[in-house]
Amino acid sequence: MRKRTRLTITLPNELLKRVDTLVDGSIIRNRSHAVEKILSEGLSPAVSQAVILAGGKSAKRQSLLSLINGQHLLQIVLGQLKTHGILECIICTDHDFIAELQKRFGDGKELGCQITYMPEVESLGTAGALRNCAHLLNQAPFLVLHGDVLTSINISEFIQFHLNEQKLATIGVKPRLGERSFGQVFLQGNSIIKFLERGTDQGISIVNTGLYVLDPSVIDMIPKRKPVFLESDVFPALAKQGQLSAFIFQGLWYDITSPSLLEEASRRWLQ
Repeated sequence: MRKRTRLTITLPNELLKRVDTLVDGSIIRNRSHAVEKILSEGLSPAVSQAVILAGGKSAKRQSLLSLINGQHLLQIVLGQLKTHGILECIICTDHDFIAELQKRFGDGKELGCQITYMPEVESLGTAGALRNCAHLLNQAPFLVLHGDVLTSINISEFIQFHLNEQKLATIGVKPRLGERSFGQVFLQGNSIIKFLERGTDQGISIVNTGLYVLDPSVIDMIPKRKPVFLESDVFPALAKQGQLSAFIFQGLWYDITSPSLLEEASRRWLQ
């Protein structure tokens, strides 16, 4: 846990009212949290871009259109990004699926953001998809999300943690006792030192949630072959170099590719 120092400040009433408008009781929990968010965003380099990985299997792509209490998953994700000041989103997915997304969401203007679609004419893998859209990325850290994930992670805290760690990559991880269906990691402090394949019985169940903050230099580490994956080809190399951190969070997180998990996620999200 980060060390904190108590600070007393005096603000004009009008300014305080503007601070209070940020408090929603969920993402921004209270007035102190709102002030911390404002200071963090004002003093730290901004992450302005997010990449959504929605290639691969059909179920993974179609998850973006899954309905959670009347809203498509993509609408929810774009709303979360907007709340945390990320207004530019790049969606990497199958060429045919892009037409369906464009029909529903266009270029994102109606949702208050900018969507750029990056087609995959062949299977590229999670790392290959990033290399494919490298020309669209700024020379600054960026957020990466898998397109089949519903989560309540605090994106601003995730990004700030990455900036504080000063490493090339940070993975959002979550304790999931008894869970063997997701890739697992070994931790030493905040550093990830080893990956485990899905389904193994080794280690403790700290799982990779498919949420990453990456330095742009990570793109240069992606092997030039197809397909190539962050999880098996890039992150293990970063871990060996001591350049991979873990952000542990306890909020909601679901891979909604299965109907049963989608139903459970929808129920929990409503609550």
